[in-house]
Amino acid sequence: CHSHRLKMWGARTSYGIKVTLNVYDLSPVNEFIYPVGLGVFHTGVQIGATEYTFAGGAGIFDHTPLEPGDNVVFRESIELGSFEGGQQVLKQAVSELGPLFSPDSYNILIKNCNHFSSALCEKLLKKNIPGHINRLADFGGFFASCIPKSLLDSSGQTEASVPKSYQVGGGGARRLTASSTSSSTQSAFTGTGTSLGSSSSNNNDVDNSELSDRRERTRQARLARLGAS
Repeated sequence: CHSHRLKMWGARTSYGIKVTLNVYDLSPVNEFIYPVGLGVFHTGVQIGATEYTFAGGAGIFDHTPLEPGDNVVFRESIELGSFEGGQQVLKQAVSELGPLFSPDSYNILIKNCNHFSSALCEKLLKKNIPGHINRLADFGGFFASCIPKSLLDSSGQTEASVPKSYQVGGGGARRLTASSTSSSTQSAFTGTGTSLGSSSSNNNDVDNSELSDRRERTRQARLARLGAS
């Protein structure tokens, strides 16, 4: 049962707090490709009685361990070690990762939930998560330049259908990073908007100004040719 698992996985040891990687299946295809070291996974890092994860539209957030909501199926828990720092050290680690894993920076190949799990474990334990967890995304990253940009836009990336417990402000989940866009989203698995610190709006203004200048120069040139004739 979940209560038994929480006691076993979240217990304090003489060396600190256990850090556990909770792994969930995102696709039934995992049953066929997991034996060869591949899979489509969602992960969260459990520290004590809290699980930390990352998703498009939600950024970094925490929730009750082993309650990922609908459409994801628990596969296994992997004990990674013990964290000897206190709550303040953990809070600082999450805060430092916030700008890198903002709600609208999600990328299915190069910045997904497994990248966050690995980054958090690196900060706390000086080690990464097992390589097979994100192997498919790593393979895809090598060929990203060959994939149409439209398929890599954050607005088109979906890690899974949004479970209710992952909706911002619902199911006990707490968003730990703020979005850089003015509008919020209820989707925890679908990225939207532009990257944190993006200047896309400024670039749009510049592009529009240059377009107007080109149109004006073209109009003047046409008038000059008509006058010469």
